[in-house]
Amino acid sequence: MGAALQVQLSIAALACPVAALFFSLLAAFPCLKDVLVAVRDGVLWFVLFVVLGGMAFVVWQHVQKRPAVSITAGNSLNQVRSATVEHQPLRSH
Repeated sequence: MGAALQVQLSIAALACPVAALFFSLLAAFPCLKDVLVAVRDGVLWFVLFVVLGGMAFVVWQHVQKRPAVSITAGNSLNQVRSATVEHQPLRSH
């Protein structure tokens, strides 16, 4: 993940809980309580989405960078077997 994208995700993950805390404090006013609680819950769900999405993106990058070990190892094993079979002298009984 690029440094700029990591900084943006970190800022978004920090700004959203701060906004949720701000709305929690404002929710103390009775006339705005229902509206602000709904906004706060929306912000918290968005934070959850951003954090889980960032984690999934990092995992996806690691999966993409991992080489296909089984295919490479299988091909090299077949090459070694064919090389050893070709170089063995024939025995006659």
